[in-house]
Amino acid sequence: MFKNIKILKYIWLLTVSLLTFSTSASDWQFDGFVSQGYFAVDDSAFIVGDDDDTWSINEAAVAASWKINEEFRLAGSLSYRYWGELAESRLSFDYAFLEYSRHFGTNKYGIRGGRFKNEFGFYSSTRDASFTRPSIMLPQSIYPDYFRDTQLHLDGLDLFGFHYLFNGALDWHLSAGDTLVTDDLMINVNGDTVFGDYDSESFYAFDMDYQSDQLRLGLSFYDGGVDFYRNPEYSVFTDGDIAIQTWLLSLQYRWSWFEVTAEHMWSTTKINEIYYPAQLGEVDFDSTGYYIDLRAYLPYSTELFIRYDQHIADVDDRNGTRLSMMSGIPSYYGYTYDWTVGGRWFISSNWMLAMEYHHLDGASWTTPLAIRNPLSQKQDWSMFALQLSYRF
Repeated sequence: MFKNIKILKYIWLLTVSLLTFSTSASDWQFDGFVSQGYFAVDDSAFIVGDDDDTWSINEAAVAASWKINEEFRLAGSLSYRYWGELAESRLSFDYAFLEYSRHFGTNKYGIRGGRFKNEFGFYSSTRDASFTRPSIMLPQSIYPDYFRDTQLHLDGLDLFGFHYLFNGALDWHLSAGDTLVTDDLMINVNGDTVFGDYDSESFYAFDMDYQSDQLRLGLSFYDGGVDFYRNPEYSVFTDGDIAIQTWLLSLQYRWSWFEVTAEHMWSTTKINEIYYPAQLGEVDFDSTGYYIDLRAYLPYSTELFIRYDQHIADVDDRNGTRLSMMSGIPSYYGYTYDWTVGGRWFISSNWMLAMEYHHLDGASWTTPLAIRNPLSQKQDWSMFALQLSYRF
């Protein structure tokens, strides 16, 4: 039923674009950004493919928001993203929704319908804007780029609320709908679009976020999945489906010039056929991951950070031994340990330069997930990333 709402998003975004020009300046907002990035990767094809580096790291977006009255708001955003081998060059609607909200004393409640960002963890809803995420690449244990389609967008309904509580603020979201599935998911998981197609199943999510002057706490959950329909001309895969349930606990504490952020994920994945023989029935496994990020806010609008990020594909096979015995691929595809150092320099209020270096052990979140190629992926590898961004 949520797929019918997709038609409305185009109407709403067009309405925003047209009516914006006929309203007063206090009724609308307009903003956007553009960025150019560069990645150099050693001993892996992750992001860069067959080359050692790539400049095909481009992001841009324009957004408009029209406040119809005190209770209704229309908002939409058109975005462009090209993220090396992980995301094909594509122009799309990032979000387009109609929102209704009301204040009851100091509390606020609302509902929005259309396409909106899923509120998962601290950074899911803002991960595609370089100024609102903490690094060029988010921790892949929590925000994997290969599975980005299953977390980021929803076409459906979102209930939300805002409350002042204990010298801070609590906001929450209850969401239901269908995720936006693109060809990127087929390429990152199965290796090529010729093998078939993925289609979204219903998606349900809950997010709660509490913030005070120094402390931020979050709890998120989602239950979703995708169906896979194989191309009958190829026998590599079979029809099937993937179901995922994920919990995420988030913590952030800021003191003086320093900030520490940590998020811990627990996820259960159930796969019915696709890559597994039908005789096995439904195959399920638990994954886990976490990161700890220590950041310093220095003079001259400069940030420096160091981060440790860990991902375990199967908690019952932490070193990948069973994976190697069953599939014949190296055991290091069962985990990833990522040490990252980097920084950001806000040259002005509109310009930002970001830089980071990753040293990695393991390859659990390299793509394609279903068809591994050890010849293009070593156990120990590294990445260097650079990005220049402008916002308006």
